[in-house]
Amino acid sequence: MFNKIATVLLSLLFIFSASKSFAQIVGNVNKPQTLSELSESIQKVLKDTQTPGAGVVMLSGDEAIMLQGFGKADIEKNINANENTIFRLGSISKTFVALAILKLQEEGQLNLKDKIIDIIPEIKFNNTWEDKYPIRIENLLEHTSGWKYWSMSELGSNDPKPKTLKEALDFYPKTRTSLFVPGTRIMESNVGIAVAAYIVEKVSGLTFENYMDINFFKPMGLKSMSFLQTEQYKKLAATLYENNIKLNYLNIIYRPAAALNSSPVDMAKFLKFFINRGKINNIQLLTDSSLSRMERAGSLQKNISKFELYSGNGLSNESSSFNGFLYHGFSGSLPGCYADFGYITENNLGYAVMINNGDNEPLHKIVNLIKYYQTKDLKQKSVEIDTKKYKIDDNLSGYYTCILSKLDPIKALELIKNVHKVWLKNDTVYIKRLMNGNSTNKFIYAGNNEFRSVDTNQIGFVVISDPLEGNIIGLNLKKISPLWAYTLLSIFYLFFIVLFSSIVFGLLSVFVYSFGKKNSKFALLISLLPIITYSFILVIAGLLKLSIHNRYDMFQIIGTMNPISILIFICSICYALATIWALYYIYKKRHEKMSKLFYFHSALAAIINLIFMFYFLSNGLIGIPTWI
Repeated sequence: MFNKIATVLLSLLFIFSASKSFAQIVGNVNKPQTLSELSESIQKVLKDTQTPGAGVVMLSGDEAIMLQGFGKADIEKNINANENTIFRLGSISKTFVALAILKLQEEGQLNLKDKIIDIIPEIKFNNTWEDKYPIRIENLLEHTSGWKYWSMSELGSNDPKPKTLKEALDFYPKTRTSLFVPGTRIMESNVGIAVAAYIVEKVSGLTFENYMDINFFKPMGLKSMSFLQTEQYKKLAATLYENNIKLNYLNIIYRPAAALNSSPVDMAKFLKFFINRGKINNIQLLTDSSLSRMERAGSLQKNISKFELYSGNGLSNESSSFNGFLYHGFSGSLPGCYADFGYITENNLGYAVMINNGDNEPLHKIVNLIKYYQTKDLKQKSVEIDTKKYKIDDNLSGYYTCILSKLDPIKALELIKNVHKVWLKNDTVYIKRLMNGNSTNKFIYAGNNEFRSVDTNQIGFVVISDPLEGNIIGLNLKKISPLWAYTLLSIFYLFFIVLFSSIVFGLLSVFVYSFGKKNSKFALLISLLPIITYSFILVIAGLLKLSIHNRYDMFQIIGTMNPISILIFICSICYALATIWALYYIYKKRHEKMSKLFYFHSALAAIINLIFMFYFLSNGLIGIPTWI
């Protein structure tokens, strides 16, 4: 059952954006040659993945090559999706916060380099390195402030009465603590975007929603786009589904970070704004230079931004390569939906895809189909591959795991899941995630601390000097000792081994006590102590299995104070207390007459449980209420 906990919690790793530690490798995609083939391929993806519906936009210049809905907007009501169906966009919301900041900068009311402490001193935050590395507006928009993603409490907030941004920021200020030196790593932060939106309010004197409506939505002609559950949304919205379960509307506490809703029709207009470099409906809303700044990194320290792999980490705008063509854009997700948009500036091409399914696989498949169709007739730029052999520093070899976790409840599991082994062989660097035997990737050193994928010929990862961790791979893998690497893996596998053996020995001890000649209650209790200790974990696993069926459930149960979250909190404490008491009792009764095999199993199980307990405790999984 603990595996259920692992599955549920690890699913949180993929709520919004995927890690960019390694280059994106284009998988085998269907290769549609005509629009009808593309349409058929999209419909097949929906059918094969049991995705209810999708909204798809594909532009070439100002012309909409495809603008339509596929599948069902609502299964129960048998409503087809169309170009006016409204989908939720998740983190694509962040793009508009960046646009608002850029517009205010063009008007001379602020600057991306402004320190946030000077503009909004009333919003408290904690940055140990503020004197030398202050948090600036661009840090918030490029997710380099060091602030957390958001807490489970913030995720669990689902108040249908909209909070003001100030009220939202006062809800859980502890998230605004820098976990690394600003500008040295990238970690998506929804609270950072909310603070940037609050700056828009402070400088403009308008609410964020009103500012967007006046300066962007109306000039662009965006009639369905909103950050709130409007009456129009209720009428035209696609019903959200996850694991074949119909979900309610999630009222995001930080609306500017993840609450945006839109139809394909409005997404087409939004894409034209980027393709025409800030101009729409004969109105120049933003200059080309502002959009160019949006599409490149500006807050990362020079030793990181010099790498092409991170130079496209812009203002809530990321670059990605597909078969040698550079796309800019952003993606997002909420329970029951995924969305993505992208554009190629030099070819005036753009796309947007939105689905009402809480699985990202169909989204990625549809996006790859569109990217292939858009680029199949384009001439690729010839890129010279440096074939020179560089000497590789053997110090790169070793074991690694992640530095930071996006969410606290998954930290203990993420450390284990991300244990990597790196080794050198014949001028090739091999990287393998040990929890996945088929995950080995091969790289060739390309000089300048950059490593090129053997499969794609693209830079796959870089080695960076981090002020806190020394040399790290990518922006989130630090070197650890072999002992700690295998300790982490052992913790995972031993948990199930000891659980299974405890059940077996427990049942045998009951059998011996019931039918044996020597009936010792002490011997029986000692034999049952491991399973008694484990019972609290099994209760937690059972509660999660019965109550959590999708991410919406996860947010509401773990992120709020309710009978289930309170019981999980109590059981975690009871597990720790039972572990300590079992070890004490077994030691105290060490002279009790009983089978040595049973006694030593219980003693060993108690010691291993103590290791588990300390590991859980050190990662915030014992006695810490997730709702505060």
